[in-house]
Order: sequence, then C-alpha cells, then structure tokens
Amino acid sequence: MWIASCTKVMTSLAAVQCVERGQLALDAPVYDILPELRHLEILDGFDDEGKAILRKNHTPITLRLLLTHSSGIAYDDMYPPLRAWRKSLGQKPGGSTLEQRFSYPLVFEPGTQWMYGAGVDWAGRMVERVTNMTLEGYMKQHIWGPLGIKDMTFHLSSRPDLAARLTDLSGRRRPQAKAQYMRSPFLFKDVVDDLGGQGVYATAQELHKFVHGLLTCEDDERLLKRAALAQFFSPSLTESARASLNKVMKAPADERVVSAAGFAEETGIDWGLGGLVLTTDIPGSMHAGTQLWHGLPNLTWWVDRKAGLCAVYASQLYPPADGKVVELQELFAREMYSRSGARQQKL
Repeated sequence: MWIASCTKVMTSLAAVQCVERGQLALDAPVYDILPELRHLEILDGFDDEGKAILRKNHTPITLRLLLTHSSGIAYDDMYPPLRAWRKSLGQKPGGSTLEQRFSYPLVFEPGTQWMYGAGVDWAGRMVERVTNMTLEGYMKQHIWGPLGIKDMTFHLSSRPDLAARLTDLSGRRRPQAKAQYMRSPFLFKDVVDDLGGQGVYATAQELHKFVHGLLTCEDDERLLKRAALAQFFSPSLTESARASLNKVMKAPADERVVSAAGFAEETGIDWGLGGLVLTTDIPGSMHAGTQLWHGLPNLTWWVDRKAGLCAVYASQLYPPADGKVVELQELFAREMYSRSGARQQKL
C-alpha cells in the first residue's frame, strides 16, 4: 500500500540520526547543503493584475524548521495561494524530481507560523547529500535493516513483487455513500527521486515494525540514543508557530487546509521532530507525549511511550479524514487503551 505521509517520520528519523553523528545540525542554516532554498522569497498575495507580490526572507531556514513544518514551505496542492501562484506562471503542480515538485515561494517568515508542507521532503534531500546515498539506500542500512523491515520501497518498479500486491484505492463521493473502487495506477510512476515526505510503499506489518522500533528505542537504542530520542519526541515549535498549528488543526473540517483529522479545543498539541505531539492526555486514549501523524489515504500511526503502546491504522480510502474512518480510528484507539488497562490490572 502507499503509506503517503507516514513516510515523513522515517525521513525525520534519518535526519536526526545524521544530527546525532554530526553530519547535520538542527539549528544552523541549511543553505550550504540546500542552496536551492537560499533565495526563496515570501508570497504576500497578488496585485490587481494577478501578479504575485513577493518580499525577501530575512530569517534562515533550519533543519528543525523543515522537520516541524514551520519553515514557510507549504504544499502547493493544499495551499490555495500557491496554486494561484503556479497558475499565474502557467505552471502545473507535480514533476518527476523533488526540485520540480517543491520549488516555490515561502508562505510566511520561517519560524513564525505552521503550515503542512514539503519541508521533510527537503530534509530527505539533506540526508542524501551528506551521506552520498539515496534516501532508500540510507533507510535500508540505518533504519529498515536494523528493524528487520524488507517490504518497503520508494519505487515499485524496483520491487515487482510488491507492485503485484499493491492494494487498490477506494473512494467515497459523499459522506454517507458507499466506498467505490478508484482507478489509480502507481501514484508516483513518473517520479525518479525518493520523496521523503510521501513516497514509500509498504505493508501494514512492516510499517508497524517501524513504529514499534520507535516505541522500544529507549531500551535498545537501535535507532537513536536516549538523548536524541527524547528530543525527537519533544515539542519543538515557537510560541507563534504552536498557536498557528492549533488554529489549523482545530478548524472545522470544512475549513481545515490540512488533509487530516482535527483535534478538540481542549487537547494540547505541538510538533516534535517526527510528528504531532500531544501535550495533554486524551481521556480514555493517548497520553501527553504521544507522537502521531497520518497518511493521505486515511492511515494513522502513533507511539505512546508512557503507556507502552504503538499502533498503525491502515487504510487506502479517499477522501482524507473521511468521517467514518475517523470514527473507526478513534474507536480503535479507545479499545486498545481499554484492553491495555484491563491487562495491566490482571498483571
């Protein structure tokens, strides 16, 4: 199956491993490694003739900002002003390389706001450049291999055995309608790069091996040392970016620009180096400190180190944040915690 943005946590981990080895720095400007980002301007709107209004950026982009979606790099297919910018230049979204797909203006001054985007894709390019490896090659050696993961790839063309088993996508046209088959060939059949924000195909079992590896890493340190792991799970946004994240993720479903389930107003949320981090408990479910995120076809993963629980909910259904699927995901989580609590009482 296509795990979409569930790829991000693996790429983020790869980047933090490079930080741990001294190959990358979290809070230094990235421009020596990513010169493509040095002169990005900030999109401030459009004039009466439809021409983009751009201003210079004076705040350096860092790896931390890329990993936490606070660099100003959004996704053009989720952010209407970027779609309008492409249209004003006669461009269409997409492309076969990372640079073709994700080279466009910033949407705010780095560090000041939060907007979901291609920062982790660019972080994956940083990993490739400092290690002189493809992102898949790096993950095979430093992440998938140590965890015994074999059925994962960025390119189905290199794994015909996985391509033959690719799960079909389904779609629901209306909220209460039945799901129907969607005609969807290889989702990135023309992409030649390893897209670290969205490009991996995997089985649900193999994805679970990864999140379980994060859960047990504090004990075995196979993926990160304890100090780096603690940083990986720690809230990392500035105050203004955290406020922006909360505004985005707690907006009504029909106004939410991010293709993911939202959160109740009383739930505290921030962003760590690998995903969204809860800063308060969800009653009957996840604890503060849990890290989680989603994949476009209604996948979700989480790691709750306090409870000793991790999970993957696997789906290949459109649209994202489908109401029925969100209900099932919440039921799944509550049932897991209920059974875990009952088991702990027996012990």
